[in-house]
Amino acid sequence: MLDRFNEEDGMALIVSLMVAFVILMLSSVIVAQSIHSLNASGYDRQRLTSYNAAEAGVNAWWEDLQTTTLASLTCTDKAGVMNTAPNEAQYSAAATFYAADATTTMTCPFTSANPPSFVRILSTGSSEGEAAREVEAFGQLTPVRTGFGAAIMAVNGTTFSNSFTVYGSSGNNGDIYILNGNLSISNSPTVYGNVYVPTGTATLTGNNSEIKGDLWANGTVTVNNPAVVTGNAKSTAGNISGSGTVTGDATALGTTTVSSVGGSRYPGTNPGPVPTQTFPQITNATTAWTNAGYTLVGPFTGASACTNAYNYIHNTGSGTWATSGLTNIVVQISATCTFQNNNNDTNTIRGNLAVLSDGGFTFSQMSNWKGVSAPVKNVYFISGYTAAACTGTKNITVGNNTNFDAFTNVFFYTPCTANMNNTNNFNGQVLAANVTIGNQFTMTFQPVLVPAQGTVTGFTQDIAYIREV
Repeated sequence: MLDRFNEEDGMALIVSLMVAFVILMLSSVIVAQSIHSLNASGYDRQRLTSYNAAEAGVNAWWEDLQTTTLASLTCTDKAGVMNTAPNEAQYSAAATFYAADATTTMTCPFTSANPPSFVRILSTGSSEGEAAREVEAFGQLTPVRTGFGAAIMAVNGTTFSNSFTVYGSSGNNGDIYILNGNLSISNSPTVYGNVYVPTGTATLTGNNSEIKGDLWANGTVTVNNPAVVTGNAKSTAGNISGSGTVTGDATALGTTTVSSVGGSRYPGTNPGPVPTQTFPQITNATTAWTNAGYTLVGPFTGASACTNAYNYIHNTGSGTWATSGLTNIVVQISATCTFQNNNNDTNTIRGNLAVLSDGGFTFSQMSNWKGVSAPVKNVYFISGYTAAACTGTKNITVGNNTNFDAFTNVFFYTPCTANMNNTNNFNGQVLAANVTIGNQFTMTFQPVLVPAQGTVTGFTQDIAYIREV
């Protein structure tokens, strides 16, 4: 009987079952852990896909702002689907627009006279409706206007025979446009931008002249040593020749025999039409200015119109800008006199200043124009547009030692001739039918908004931040 109870038959089965049970439990744990890891990995993948979708919503707004005309721009939220694998992702992106103070909100539709200055974009991305993530971006908007995207714009064929420098405001964007006729450079200017000649030829024969961007003409492009085009040289309908240097590519419908090309040569290749702009027709009318918040001063008329207008700005006598309490003013001169300064004058710019004249401007004596403080003040000297032949009464002449400080951006406009001489590196633009530039002239391109002038074709963006919220 005792021997029966001491028998071990069947113990192996019991031990086997116990081992199998332990293995089953361990397998269950491993499977559960694997499922958890897979789920976590899938969720992480969904979160990454959601974030990328949210960024795509932000980028959709940036692209729209860059390529859409102001008239077509809407404030409607953007939505889209990303065909990502294995799951589709979606985004919904809303934009809030702000005025120049970066706090006052603006709503569509916008006007060319008062476009938005800042934008805040909030985009939500999700993957199959799950793992939502939000991305916020904020940036400053600068309108791109037809007719106002040039540092220097000349309607007619131009010869630059002196040494001067044109800087860009952001990289090499100090562009020069010669809308009609040919361009000839026979000295040593340095242009930190592109040079476009949409209807004529371009010839660089100057001593050490250098174009830091592209040189693009409709006709033949000639670059003679020691002239240098740091960017690309392009000819839509002609050849590229000469003994000089093109650091980038040389592309022409004809031949590309210029001596030195750092990039590639593409003869027999049409690079397309030369970029161009429309010369704006800015008149002496003041409605757009007053609609933009300027106070009209004038019109000044009669034989003393220009003198009285200058005295008002210069704060001479009674009833001057200094005593008026006004900030942004538009001074209208309804006479064909010449607006000019006195010798050794200092003019304090208290706000944005526009001087609209039926005549011209001459700054032939030393003068200093100083913005009273930040922010930067816009200063406009505009000879009103006329389609009649020029007789010299609407010319603008800027002489030696005419100084505009860092708190001013200056806009010169005339339908006749702008004579720009040794100014002390002013920031702004020069638009004229004819442009002549004196020796040692220096300017930095800074686009200056003219109310209601030029169609806004999009915005450039200065992005302050992109972050997840």
